[in-house]
Amino acid sequence: MKQTLSSLQTYFQSYVLSRDTRVLNEIESTPDLPAQTRLDIYFDGYRARLADVLVDTYERVVAYIGEESFDAAARAYVETEPSFTRNLRDYGQQFPRFLETYFANDGEVAELALMDKILRYTFDAADVHPLTVKDVAGYQAEDWDSATFQLHSTACFVPFHWNTVEIWQQVSESNAPPVACRQAQPGIWFFWRKELQPHFRSLSAAEHYALAAIHEQRPFGEICQQLTERFADQDVTALVAVWLRAWLDEGMLKQGEIDPV
Repeated sequence: MKQTLSSLQTYFQSYVLSRDTRVLNEIESTPDLPAQTRLDIYFDGYRARLADVLVDTYERVVAYIGEESFDAAARAYVETEPSFTRNLRDYGQQFPRFLETYFANDGEVAELALMDKILRYTFDAADVHPLTVKDVAGYQAEDWDSATFQLHSTACFVPFHWNTVEIWQQVSESNAPPVACRQAQPGIWFFWRKELQPHFRSLSAAEHYALAAIHEQRPFGEICQQLTERFADQDVTALVAVWLRAWLDEGMLKQGEIDPV
């Protein structure tokens, strides 16, 4: 029975995804190229292209674990995570989580992949206008208590349990990576884009608390008061002044979100 175009497309896709052989009889064979071989070209090509996408996104992981090891992990991932979107940019988002299990005894690999992923998605996220020192220069002392801010739309906090950032930096410079080392306490890193370039830096516990509170849209005066109570052993007033200037200079806050009463 002759198949409709829709049926043929469905059967062909099923073969590419899972080697469903319903389409096999619909494919012409020749002495030099049997139907099975023809179909396998697409079966293998689909996996190779998705693996290429992972190589492009997770290039530091490739450099760290080697091409052969990465290819094996990528192929295993493709089998468990077919593509459900037409935009290849969105493929591989779950790869870091997959690597947590695949490299269960090497926790730094999944964290390295997570860092690669964040930097890639930070790079091509939508543009926003950063808040600058000039934008807030006219505010009076009494305005700051009720002022609220928002973080740059690309901003995120990431806890790393391993010396992941040091590994990433050395691999990026084509240097031998340091020995992977699990830290006694996870370090918190802040990622965002400044102008056209992704940035990241470490945060102290106090600065992390302050930025997380800003993300929750809490008034600036309340944040300062809670910092004073939680970090009584530090000169919070001086720290906040330094932090705020750095946040504005580095484009970590976005424009139009400061609202004094």
